[in-house]
Amino acid sequence: MTEDMLEEHAEILAQLGTSSEGAELRARMQSACLLSDMESFKAANPGCILADFVRWYSPRDWIEEVNDDGILKGSLSQRMKIPGNTWQEVWNQAKPCPAHRQRRLFDDTKEAEKVLHFLSSMTLGDLALHLIPVLIHSALIRVEQAEMKNLPVLKTTLEQIILSASKTTRSASQEVTKYQELIKQIKLVEAVIARSESLKTKFSPQATGTKNQAEMETFVSSLLEQPEVPVIGAAKGPAGSLIKKLFIDAQRAFKSTDEEGSSTGQNTSQFPRPTGREFILRTSVPRPAPYSKPTHQRMFCVLMQDEFRIAGAFSEDTSFQ
Repeated sequence: MTEDMLEEHAEILAQLGTSSEGAELRARMQSACLLSDMESFKAANPGCILADFVRWYSPRDWIEEVNDDGILKGSLSQRMKIPGNTWQEVWNQAKPCPAHRQRRLFDDTKEAEKVLHFLSSMTLGDLALHLIPVLIHSALIRVEQAEMKNLPVLKTTLEQIILSASKTTRSASQEVTKYQELIKQIKLVEAVIARSESLKTKFSPQATGTKNQAEMETFVSSLLEQPEVPVIGAAKGPAGSLIKKLFIDAQRAFKSTDEEGSSTGQNTSQFPRPTGREFILRTSVPRPAPYSKPTHQRMFCVLMQDEFRIAGAFSEDTSFQ
C-alpha cells in the first residue's frame, strides 16, 4: 500500500467509532490480507485446518508442550481458542483459491489512474508545495558539499537545520510558514559560505604576495567570527595593503561609472568619501578626587552628513567614599 492509501485507510478506520458494529467492520477491513492468505493456504494444502495455518502464519500462537508421556504436542494459544474470534470467522469464510485467481489487494492500474487524476487536477500552489521538500533536500546537499573547514559554528547550525527540515518535510500537515523559516535559515548559511569563499579569495597568499598562509587564514577566520578584527601592521601589513588596494579599486570603478564626470585631478583622494567619521577618546584619571584610584573613561563621537552622536562612559573610584 502507498502512503496515501495508508492515510486514507487510517482515516476510514478512525471514523468507524468505538461501537460494536464499528469494531466488527474495522476487523473485517483489516482482515482482507488475512483472508487472501488463508484462501491461498487452503488451495495449496487441501484438507488443512486452522491449526495448520496458525502454525505456519503465526508461530507465536502455536504452543508446543511435552505431556506426561514425554510426547511433544502443540495447540493453539488462548486467544485463538476464544469462540467467534476473527481468525476463526475468516477461516470459515475462506475458500480454496490460488493467489493468481484472487482479486488483487493492490490494483496498480486503479492506483495509477488515481495518481494521474491527482496530478491533472493539481493547482500551481499544490505543485509548488510538493516540490519544496525536494528543493530543500537538494539545497542542503549542496550546502554540505561546500568547504566549511574554517567554519565549525556553521556545522552545528547546519545540523539543526537538517533536523528541522526532516521533521517539517515528513509532517502529515504541510505548512508553508515552516518552509519559509527553513528557506531563511538556508539563505543565511549560504550567505556565510559565500562570504567565506570571497574573503579566502581576496586574502589568499597569491593576492597578498605573502608566504605566511597561516596568518591570513587566521585573519579571515576572525573576520567571519568576530565583529572587530585588528589589522596587524596597519596599511603597511599584508592584510592592510590589500584592504587599501580594494578601496582604491572600488573608488576607481565608481569614478569610471559616475555620470557626472567629477574631476580626477591629483588632489582627488584615492579612497571614497567616508559616510561618517568616528572619534574615540580613552583615558584613565583619578576620580572624583586627586587621591582616588585611576579609573577608565571613554567618550565616543560620530559625525555623519545629517546627524551626529556623542556618548560617554565615565567611572569613579567608590572605595573610600
